Amino acid sequence: MALRLSLLLSVAAGPALAQATCEAPVGPIETCLVGAWIGTSTIPEALERAMMSMPDAVRANFSNLGQPVGMIIYDDGFFETFPIAAEGVADFVDDDGDVTTYEMTGQTVTTAGYITALGGTLDICYLPGGQGNLNGQMTVTTGGNSTTLPLPTMPGNTFNPVISYSCSGDTMQQNVALPAPIGTITYDMIRVPLAAFPFARDGAAGE
Repeated sequence: MALRLSLLLSVAAGPALAQATCEAPVGPIETCLVGAWIGTSTIPEALERAMMSMPDAVRANFSNLGQPVGMIIYDDGFFETFPIAAEGVADFVDDDGDVTTYEMTGQTVTTAGYITALGGTLDICYLPGGQGNLNGQMTVTTGGNSTTLPLPTMPGNTFNPVISYSCSGDTMQQNVALPAPIGTITYDMIRVPLAAFPFARDGAAGE
């Protein structure tokens, strides 16, 4: 059960495929994508729906997961995201009414790669070592006994989801179509000054 919970969290944190090669796109990307962005995602709601679809009786709270989201897209298509806190609690109730509680705390790992934008769809590739994952720990409590374990490092995903986007002025929305039981995750972003990310790469990012 712990592995299944961690897998759901990992899929939501890093949905795209790390391709064999990752290079800058040919030609410019859409201007409105370029810049520094912060926002929120529907990851918590998607994970709660996924938990409810499981055969076990599950009560879960992921309200602190994936908030907020931060990323920079540069005019050459290079992008980077920044670590975010990841917290969640889930209670699993078996047929006998016994409850097992999973408490997860962690942080997403910075990702980096290139974005190609074509016809309202994003194609993302990750640089070697830039896929991201979750670092942290999970405490499992059952029958009054608790065990704390590091979150397992999940292998790279083997799919490349469809990511649609729209942008206008200082707003951007991305919709990432992930497999069931997660479903589509939406990211709503607003543009901020590049200075909001003091460790950003040197280079043009809409400023």
